[in-house]
Amino acid sequence: MDEGYALEQDLNWPGAEAFYATFRKDGALRRDQAAEVTVRHANALMLLRRWDDARAEFDAALDAAKGADNPIVLARALIGAGAFAASRNDFARGEEFLLAALESFHAVHDKDGLAGEGWALVNLAAIYGRTKRLDISFLTFEKARERLFKVEDWIGVATAWELQAQLREFLGDRDRMADDYHEAMAFYAKKGMSAKVDEIRARLGGKRVV
Repeated sequence: MDEGYALEQDLNWPGAEAFYATFRKDGALRRDQAAEVTVRHANALMLLRRWDDARAEFDAALDAAKGADNPIVLARALIGAGAFAASRNDFARGEEFLLAALESFHAVHDKDGLAGEGWALVNLAAIYGRTKRLDISFLTFEKARERLFKVEDWIGVATAWELQAQLREFLGDRDRMADDYHEAMAFYAKKGMSAKVDEIRARLGGKRVV
């Protein structure tokens, strides 16, 4: 999977989609591995805005995850399904998926469980913000960062800051928006994600903040 992750970090979504589409056909994959690959493929399709393909792939990922008999794999598929539902403005269904994922991760007392909680909370916070539940949104972003920082998931921490910045931008709070983007860029840079840093810098009008 390392090649796929590297393509994602470079924001090469066409390349990631093609890689996962091929990789998921590997008949030697275990059920849990096949489910994980299908989730990653669905996510790439979503980011390419191939909505119908992404919906079908997330459905396949959920089916595969249920058959894998692995709560972590199922919870990750639920996060993907929740993120997809939110991307199509189906916030109620997205929240339902994410709360189910959060409950599953909470029962797993290890690094994977804590990281999963963090990612579920990041996506929930984004939904709360988009449905104008602002106080709980900012609180949930903070809780997400706490968990992700604890397991040193710097991409997760960066994503939480970036989505919070987008919420502040929507609210017209440009000063704190820039501060949050600054935090996001710092953590993306920590993982060597120069393409993501450049993307955010362009969003800020080329202002160098890291």
